[in-house]
Amino acid sequence: MSSLRILFLTTQCSSELRKWRVFLLFVLGLSLAACSGRVGSSVAGGQGGGTTLIVTLRASPLSPPSSTNLLAFRTTVLGISLIPSTGGSLNVPLNSDLYRVDLTRLQSDTVLLALSDAIPAGTYTSMAVSLSNSAVTSCTQTQGITGCAAGSVSTLSGGPAIPVITAAPFPLVVTRGQSIGLAVNINVANALTVDEHTQVIEGVNLGAANVLTAAMLPPSSSSLPSSTLDFVEDVTGVVSSVDAAKQSVTVETATKGSITAIAGPATTVSPNCTTFNLGSAFTCAKQGQVASLETVLNADGTFTLLQYDPLGTTAGDWIEGVIGLPPSSSTEFQLITNDLVLASANSLIGNNLELGAPVKVTLANPKPFVVDTKDLVVPSTSFSGATDASVLTPGQTLAVRVISFTPASGTAPAAASVDFVYLRFTRVTGSVASAAPPNAFTMQSFPPFLGLTLPVTVQVSSGTSKTNFDGITDASGLVSGQTASIRALYFGPPTGSTPTPNPFSAAKVRIH
Repeated sequence: MSSLRILFLTTQCSSELRKWRVFLLFVLGLSLAACSGRVGSSVAGGQGGGTTLIVTLRASPLSPPSSTNLLAFRTTVLGISLIPSTGGSLNVPLNSDLYRVDLTRLQSDTVLLALSDAIPAGTYTSMAVSLSNSAVTSCTQTQGITGCAAGSVSTLSGGPAIPVITAAPFPLVVTRGQSIGLAVNINVANALTVDEHTQVIEGVNLGAANVLTAAMLPPSSSSLPSSTLDFVEDVTGVVSSVDAAKQSVTVETATKGSITAIAGPATTVSPNCTTFNLGSAFTCAKQGQVASLETVLNADGTFTLLQYDPLGTTAGDWIEGVIGLPPSSSTEFQLITNDLVLASANSLIGNNLELGAPVKVTLANPKPFVVDTKDLVVPSTSFSGATDASVLTPGQTLAVRVISFTPASGTAPAAASVDFVYLRFTRVTGSVASAAPPNAFTMQSFPPFLGLTLPVTVQVSSGTSKTNFDGITDASGLVSGQTASIRALYFGPPTGSTPTPNPFSAAKVRIH
């Protein structure tokens, strides 16, 4: 009996020691990186790399039908470390020193997380990812009622974590001169503890088992152009530079670093270019604009520009977020922050607003509302040209231009006065009910707060701006029962005196 107990303790201690070894190596690598300002390495003989490693980030959603309404799920990535079979650790530099992301957006989207062109050849047994400042903002509601239940919007924080990915594609064999793409996936369901009766989230743990996995890029099935790795879309921020000769544009985001994309023969510009009298070609892009890029990540780590979409002709502060509660008046509503654009100088927001935080928004002499169509197929809608909050509905995602801002204080949320409102892309998961390719399909089993109890139509575009697909090559691969996450313009429930026949117009469809 005692020998069994000793064996158990020895095994348990060995497991704990392995975890601490990875943790200490990770911290050591981060320290070296911070001191050098370059790729930090504690790998013996790790000089003279030559392999390019590109790491992207995505998320798996809660399985539909889910009774939980996730409005935001933020986390900060502090670092990534590869663990070689020979010992030590190798840090892969992040695309931003303070990399913050909302995982609800990654149900359908992908972001560039890290890139290095100096990975030494060898075998790497695992990857460690350091995460902190994690928090989930959610609400409850009875199925069939639109909007979060009054007083139910709440935020629950989780502790720091350094999960280690050891399953395939690890061990990862790297040879000199390769270019390798890895997609890190965060499983939202495995990170959350949810009371099945009340819908309430009771725990957030990104260090739980099977939260992080990885897969080789490109995906096995998608609508990507050949010899490319992934779509990296809706990169929104301030245009920091434009090179007319190279046809390149760089956008600096507030939370995930900068992306430089190069235009090609297939590059288009959004209708906003014409609206702003900036032409209908790449010359629309100007330094200092607030803009969104649709891009493709190439195998060498560069980006090809699919579409350029200016949101504002001058730099300024913008808040993008989802509506959880029905508007409180014709001039006031609340957003749960999913993304930010900060002015390069004299930002009104600065460091005073977290992803996932609620913001009380007041319309102040607003200009007519605009749908950021990106040239997708969209229905006629009462949103376009409106100037009051009566047209807004829970589940919609808005980008608003801030003209004054008051940080949160105590129990009072942050407050912003805004003068411009865009309808932008909602990220939401449901299940495929039926398909009618190539133009449309229907979805059901949405989060309850959208109030959608019957299957609704999702418009698919195949013109100048095409709907992108991940997990299938095109709309013909849609099958009833699939779990689908979409990035789509949401025009509201197909009910009322002027129902919208196609509530969603999808820019992206991902099948999980």
